[in-house]
Amino acid sequence: MEQEVKLIELESDIEITLRSLRIDFKKVYLVKDVSVQFVCGDFGVVVNAINRTDYAYINKITVENFPNYRYIYISTFDDLLKAKEEIIWTLMQSGYMKYIRVNFERQFKGLMMDNFGNKIIDERLKRWGDQPKFKFFVEENKEARQLPVNMVLATEPAFFDMMP
Repeated sequence: MEQEVKLIELESDIEITLRSLRIDFKKVYLVKDVSVQFVCGDFGVVVNAINRTDYAYINKITVENFPNYRYIYISTFDDLLKAKEEIIWTLMQSGYMKYIRVNFERQFKGLMMDNFGNKIIDERLKRWGDQPKFKFFVEENKEARQLPVNMVLATEPAFFDMMP
């Protein structure tokens, strides 16, 4: 019973997150009382809320129903703040930041001025590491990290559009 309540709470939290990000989605219950899938069709992303730590069966059924999507798994045991960032990083891989910048300019600017621009740069640098194939991008992002976000946006508005 307690796990069902936690899943309902997690479902509500993810729904609030996606609505605040202005993402259209539909909810699907592939395995009732075990998981809820939030299908973000415009971005090809499925956010799975699950009430267990074993992802294998949910992964199998999600991939069967939504092939070639990006998948995020959030259990009732996960840190919701980290999960919210993972949702954004995954959406960014599908063009979310350009979508929000073009369609909801005020919200985009609010995100960027709230230190999110620096979080994007930090996440990019973390993902790229010292790999030689990303050398140009690493240097570009290190330089941008030294500047105020509004200056980066004034120079190149699309700088924050993509996440590798």
